[in-house]
Amino acid sequence: MVTDGDKEFNPHDLYDQFPDGASNGYGPDQGYNTIVRLNDPQLFTDEARRDPAINEFLNAPFSVSFVQLKSSHREAEYYIHKPHLAMSGEVDGIVGTVDGFPIENRHIGTYVINHDATLAKAIMRALIIEDGAQAGQMIHKEPDPQG
Repeated sequence: MVTDGDKEFNPHDLYDQFPDGASNGYGPDQGYNTIVRLNDPQLFTDEARRDPAINEFLNAPFSVSFVQLKSSHREAEYYIHKPHLAMSGEVDGIVGTVDGFPIENRHIGTYVINHDATLAKAIMRALIIEDGAQAGQMIHKEPDPQG
């Protein structure tokens, strides 16, 4: 429960009022609401893995993940307001987890590109880095094409 002035409310009830992405064509089958590890060696060819920079990326002491969400949908609301639940696989509708996400210390540093842009009707994409102790994310909000 959260207190808002004198009133208590459950924020999960609020997030659950939004439609789920899949019901509107923004689900995992369309490339949304899916956390994917980018520095997974299985995603790279043998030739790519021979590149020293790529090899260092693949063997870095952290994981790098990507997720794309559609605003004004349930999964995006959870991701924005409760990212620790989204990243650890605790939100229905979001597939995957951030590998090595620190369960004990759920501090997540966040940087938002186009922070002043509205999220309404926009796509939000995030890169997430974790090292087993902390996580950080860079969120890119699609700018409004009409300015």
